[in-house]
Amino acid sequence: MGALSLLPKAFKLRSPFGMVESLKNQKIMTRAERIEILIIGFIAPMTEVAWPYFPSPTPLWQIVLGVSGLLLLQSLVRDTAILLRAAYLAANGPRKEARCFCLESTISTMGIFLGAALVSLGSSTNVTISRGGFFLIVAGTMALSFIIKDLVISWKPLGVRREKDHLSLIVQWKSKSK
Repeated sequence: MGALSLLPKAFKLRSPFGMVESLKNQKIMTRAERIEILIIGFIAPMTEVAWPYFPSPTPLWQIVLGVSGLLLLQSLVRDTAILLRAAYLAANGPRKEARCFCLESTISTMGIFLGAALVSLGSSTNVTISRGGFFLIVAGTMALSFIIKDLVISWKPLGVRREKDHLSLIVQWKSKSK
């Protein structure tokens, strides 16, 4: 018998953010999140095999585009898996309207534009990356993508918040007049 099974059913935990949740109903990770962690753990060490095929020194614009592309690719694969899984569910429930956009997509898109700007400006800065550095870049980018996957930037009120199911949001640019 675990320590949680000894707690009474009515025992509640008050988190610092004011939410009240049952300790017995706490779920650390979903199955999809565990699979994503396993995939990151499988792909990151594969950089050892891929590293010799990357030029050294590498132009800075190529690094920026590569990291941004990896972030965007991981987001695209995850979102596609979510959409395919949602297609098999009978009822997804009503969609919410919100004035926000995905932080992960925003960061990766800004990185793509920054890389393109560096190319168009004729950036000649080269960076030498070691095997360990290459591993850290790939693993760090994929870990960052996993960490920020549920975050959205909202503009009314301005800020970053967690929205677990932000694929089902209907993005609004202006508020509806009532």
